[in-house]
Amino acid sequence: MSETPIIKIKSDPETIRIVAKRKGDVSIQTINLRIIMANLWWEGSPELETFFNVMELTIKKALNEVYPHNKMSIDYKFCANDALEDASEIIVEITDIKADDMDVDIGGRFITLGGTDSRGFFKKMTSFRRKFKEEVHKEI
Repeated sequence: MSETPIIKIKSDPETIRIVAKRKGDVSIQTINLRIIMANLWWEGSPELETFFNVMELTIKKALNEVYPHNKMSIDYKFCANDALEDASEIIVEITDIKADDMDVDIGGRFITLGGTDSRGFFKKMTSFRRKFKEEVHKEI
């Protein structure tokens, strides 16, 4: 059994499952996207920022259950297929996680958030000019 904690992330259109493993300990956390997005819509909250906060805290919770730690740092990047207000797909890639300066192995590092594409033909054809990319580093 490995001393190094492992985080595995699996996403589908409705849920994101985060599994943390270390030695014989396993923690499974699920983010239900429909409930979160409905709540954000109802509250009028900023969707993407709130989603990232929920994702980061859920990863920390899962990791803390198998490897208790004080500080977790996470690096990820996300890109949208258009400007954020018009995007129909956002892909998040978790690039690095550390718990109290210990590297965490990451499996299934991609999360895809998709929605209906209501852009017109011309907007779809010119979206490559407006693609949005950003890298994030957070310490929790």
